Amino acid sequence: MKPSNHDSLLDDLAEQAEERCQVRDHISKVIADLEFSDEMFTDQHDGSAFYDFEGMVRIFLYKEVRGLSQRETARHLEQWPHILMKFGLDRSPRQATLSHTRQNRFSFTDWLFLRDAASQIQEIAEEHDLIHVPNDSPPISPDEIQDGGLTEKEIRRATQLARKHVFKPFSTGRAENAKYDDNIFWEMQAYLSMVRCGTAQGGRRFARMSKRSETPHGDTHERTIKKIGAPNPQTSLKEWSDGSDTVNWKRTRKQLLDPFNDAIEHLLEESTLKNDIREPVNVAIDITPWQFYPSPWKDRDRNLPKEDYPEMVAGLKDRGVRGYEFATLTVVGVNTPIILAVEPVKRRSAWENDGVGSTPVADVVERLLNKAHQYVEINKVMADREFDTHRVRDIVDRKGMTYLIPKRFSASKDFENAEKVEQHPHADVAVEQDVSLSVDDRTHEVNFMYVPSKSGEGSALFTTNADVTPDRAQGLVAQYRDRWMIENEYKSIKADFLPVTCSKDYRMRMFYFIAATLMYNLWRLTNLVLRDLVDVDLGESPPITAGEFVELLAVFVEPQTEYG
Repeated sequence: MKPSNHDSLLDDLAEQAEERCQVRDHISKVIADLEFSDEMFTDQHDGSAFYDFEGMVRIFLYKEVRGLSQRETARHLEQWPHILMKFGLDRSPRQATLSHTRQNRFSFTDWLFLRDAASQIQEIAEEHDLIHVPNDSPPISPDEIQDGGLTEKEIRRATQLARKHVFKPFSTGRAENAKYDDNIFWEMQAYLSMVRCGTAQGGRRFARMSKRSETPHGDTHERTIKKIGAPNPQTSLKEWSDGSDTVNWKRTRKQLLDPFNDAIEHLLEESTLKNDIREPVNVAIDITPWQFYPSPWKDRDRNLPKEDYPEMVAGLKDRGVRGYEFATLTVVGVNTPIILAVEPVKRRSAWENDGVGSTPVADVVERLLNKAHQYVEINKVMADREFDTHRVRDIVDRKGMTYLIPKRFSASKDFENAEKVEQHPHADVAVEQDVSLSVDDRTHEVNFMYVPSKSGEGSALFTTNADVTPDRAQGLVAQYRDRWMIENEYKSIKADFLPVTCSKDYRMRMFYFIAATLMYNLWRLTNLVLRDLVDVDLGESPPITAGEFVELLAVFVEPQTEYG
């Protein structure tokens, strides 16, 4: 590195670290995500070396940021091997290797730059409380295996059982004599989920990690994923130019949801999961955003939007925030929070013309329920205020299911009833029974439940089509808390299974999300397989953490000898 570039390159790494510290929960993940330019570090070793230089740079950054000695670093990496995988290495270097690397592979200028970079990253990470946070995905140590009744063989066997459900129903449509078979792209997709980086950086790191003699470039992986979301072969190339217009996103939905639904069916039928779901089940429906940062405006002052802005990106609740949105239906239960159905959500945004439509939320709910009902019998449907519409309630009631949906205070009667409850000397719960709700000449009775709000201030208003008395109302509303686990579900999908991408192509975006959803389900399945071996509540302490599972999946997704 040229000394004249020292400060500008330091600023670049500091800026990267600041961005990653805002979304990462451990310093090892921050360092794994950093992108090094060719100017930053140059390997001084002539010829090939056993340990990849970029991986060793990350190790030394980690060492300096954590304030570890070489001996402590070597022991630390032995204890936490998944950090090595994040850094693109497949085995832990010994202390002697670290010493040799420091003396023979770094120039004096590069080493000074690394020390300065580590100092800045350390300062930024300390501001975000990431230096001393326990790692969220530790491997199972020998003591834990012995105490928990698990063995490495059992963990690998369970992971391999889950592996075959992930991508089996998907097909790239590539020729039989293609250079790479489909399996290598599934391996790479699992690896991208593990390290949560883009295809360019992830492709290079995957090539170093894979046991295969040759792996596809990141661009090849992107093109292959887009083929999975391709429509019927009869569609013209002109119609399928960029995967962005209205007709095409609907085709992408079908092309990707059909194999996703097949995967869910295989997961239920070929595993023990079906036996663990006690029917009829309670389910929760929710919508989650996947934030998209570029502005939709070519010229905001003149109200001119960009012509090529992704139409599936919509404005979100917070002002100035945009993103893709997906709706999910999840079985609610401590041990079986499994996602059974996914639907894309299309909303019209302020920058779009009046002719652009939105997907009615009631239609989304109906499609989710229709799909989930093919797998399980549904008793109760819970949703948040985003689904507070007459048509949503009517659809659930038509299907003979019970709903529990909060209602916004809108009519004057809502405020009057809430005030009466709050001023009552003894009761803090009230039910307004048999309120008629009519949709398309069909009417059913709704009960309005006024209960203490979660914040403890004022009342909350819930609606249900179930017969309910004041004595039962609070217990029924308490069940609504079960759907709050969905927030953790979404956090896990995004933090542990969703790769990073800047792509505007909806085929990429939707495939990444449903693949992450499947891997989340498989994490749950793997823990169900192992549950009988350890005495734990899966909702609180699963035998395998999400982070550890995705690492195992990335390692064992490549076909190998099954354990007997």
